[in-house]
Amino acid sequence: MGGNMVRLLAIIVLLLASGPVPLAAQSTPDPASLAARFAEDAAQHVRDLGDLYAKRGVTAPRMGEATLADVQTFLAMQRDDGSPGYPEGAAVLFYAHHEDRLAIYLIDRTGLRAFHETQITPAGLRLSANYYRLDLDVDGLARSRAPQWTGTGASPVAPVVVSSGKASGNTPIADILLPPTIRTALLDVRHLVIVANGVIASTPFAAFPLTGKEMLIDRMSITVSAGLFDLDQMIRPWGGLNEFQAALVVGDPRVPATPEWRVPPLPGAAREAQMLADRVAAEPLLGEAATKAAVLERMRSARMLYFAAHGVSDPRDPLAGGYLMLAGPTREDAFLTAGEVQRMRLRADLVVLSACQSGLGYNHDAGVIGLARAFQKAGAPRVVMSLWSVSDESTLYLMGRFQLAAMEHMPAEALRLAMLDARKKYPDPALWAAFTLFGTPR
Repeated sequence: MGGNMVRLLAIIVLLLASGPVPLAAQSTPDPASLAARFAEDAAQHVRDLGDLYAKRGVTAPRMGEATLADVQTFLAMQRDDGSPGYPEGAAVLFYAHHEDRLAIYLIDRTGLRAFHETQITPAGLRLSANYYRLDLDVDGLARSRAPQWTGTGASPVAPVVVSSGKASGNTPIADILLPPTIRTALLDVRHLVIVANGVIASTPFAAFPLTGKEMLIDRMSITVSAGLFDLDQMIRPWGGLNEFQAALVVGDPRVPATPEWRVPPLPGAAREAQMLADRVAAEPLLGEAATKAAVLERMRSARMLYFAAHGVSDPRDPLAGGYLMLAGPTREDAFLTAGEVQRMRLRADLVVLSACQSGLGYNHDAGVIGLARAFQKAGAPRVVMSLWSVSDESTLYLMGRFQLAAMEHMPAEALRLAMLDARKKYPDPALWAAFTLFGTPR
């Protein structure tokens, strides 16, 4: 084989590994073909969810087939009192990524609003997502704020590894996940529900550009759903200030010394927890009082769970290696793992994990196995989570705004309003775009 041909093949392989390739001469599929494609992708979604539950070691719920008409019906459902299940202007953005094919469906109450399909490998998608993190320097923020691994062997929190320099043909992750066809159709959406796999679900959509001057967060609240089959759950409407009654508030636990971790204090987290406690007349658990035993004693009966603390995710062992760092005499007596959480039965309507990496874990084809999904599995329909290790100071400001907004607005909208306020004070997206809502926007 000639040298030119070898170089040409190498370039093709590099492009396929690093960026999306538009499908050649593709025409707009007819409605029946699109409905059939969606049904196939939804069926694969069911199989992926079943495998995810098996890896979690829990029994999967019954999941039937899902069609475009089903999703449309879910969004239009009404409660017994006649009130809407989903807010006006809600839409679902469903991503189906199998092998080298990424299909994107935007669905609202009227049906399928937009569809886009492109070719990109899983490695190419991860590479683009990693470049975005590098551009934001969120891992530099992690080095300064997160717990530092001092144990033997590799850190459980794997660093982002990319090649030196961008490969030719690399495309920004926002352009991959929000191509023009989808972006245009999003202009009149007010509440976006994203159903996607781990890499996509762990991306900060709030900071993605929508128009030349606007980001997604300027137009809409954003929720990451656990799956298509969570869309039909008729969660009771958010009760505003009443939801803050009987809240469990935890701030800056005094983490025990271990040979594996060096854990910096979080004075902003203590102030954040005390601020909420003062606003709702709750008795917070702070510092040495924030023991795992004390937290477990109050968790099952609390209407809201609010943790301003350190968190760790381990993609290699997400259930035992993903945990909240609480106080206690030993590691075993202090660290609350995702595996322990998912076996609980909670009555909380909202869990706030104002903690580092609480939205991360093992990236599975059906989502992320980690702390946030563990709380959802335990019965909490809404979990506020972070996608990277967050700044103590900017988080204090953002979560302070979120607390006030959630007393009047549903959590997804409250988080949007808090982000908009925080962006004015901290324009860098690394300081305000880390948080997202996992579960239901209602």
